[in-house]
Amino acid sequence: MADAPATPFITLNDLCFSYDEESGEVLHNIHLDIAAGEFVALLGHNGCGKSTVAKLLNGMLIPTSGKVLVDGIDTAVEETQLDVRRRVGLVQQNPDNQLVAGIVEEDVAFGPENLGVPSEEIRRRVDDALKAVGMYAYREHAPHKLSGGQKQRVAIAGVIAMETRCIVLDEPTAMLDPRGRAEVMDTVERLNREQGITIVLITHYMDEAVRAGRVVVMDQGKILLEGAPREVFAQVEFLKRHHLDVPQATELAYRLRAAGCDISGTPLTEDECVRAVYACYAAQKGVGA
Repeated sequence: MADAPATPFITLNDLCFSYDEESGEVLHNIHLDIAAGEFVALLGHNGCGKSTVAKLLNGMLIPTSGKVLVDGIDTAVEETQLDVRRRVGLVQQNPDNQLVAGIVEEDVAFGPENLGVPSEEIRRRVDDALKAVGMYAYREHAPHKLSGGQKQRVAIAGVIAMETRCIVLDEPTAMLDPRGRAEVMDTVERLNREQGITIVLITHYMDEAVRAGRVVVMDQGKILLEGAPREVFAQVEFLKRHHLDVPQATELAYRLRAAGCDISGTPLTEDECVRAVYACYAAQKGVGA
């Protein structure tokens, strides 16, 4: 007898949301399951509802209708909303809006202190969280003296110290330079891979989305498409019709095919693109790959 499928860690069931009657509904009948330990990238142009979904996932907002369940807990039930936030932490776009203390380790301790965690346990959590994001050496520094990428890693450490099982990141690299973006994305990927933390990444950088295990594409408050990154980004024309980009490597391969080059597959990275272009060249010239 086959094993029953595991219960999703997060479930959005027929989810609808409105900020008020005048603005109308911004999310329409969304159904989405996210498994424990999964890395999901949520894509869509500005105003499609991505950030609203982020706030619904940890109970900052509650559905107008339908349900959001986190580890089986209904986020709309006021008595259990703290339990939801213990499980799902939210990292927002601007790290300066999340750093509240004058010393890095005090900032990371802020969440556990509010949860009433004992002092010795807070010390352990803070140290472990800062080590997890590669910021332990900066534990006594002032947050305002850190780079943007370092600040965002401290913000992530603050969520980890609350021992959440899921981190939702709402465009966490939008205000960072390329180095800061790389620092944050390497940290997120490592937490998912090594600690099994569920990641929901909202981004408009396609090169970040390809690092996820699954991509969910939104437009006008609905889910248009979901699947593995290669499956989703293979649909270049569909995505373009909805004013969405694809990774640069995928875009180049698409344009080369349009120009008559026999580029196979859907390259997602620079290395994959180089190999695909060379394979096309080698086939045309009759040389060994």
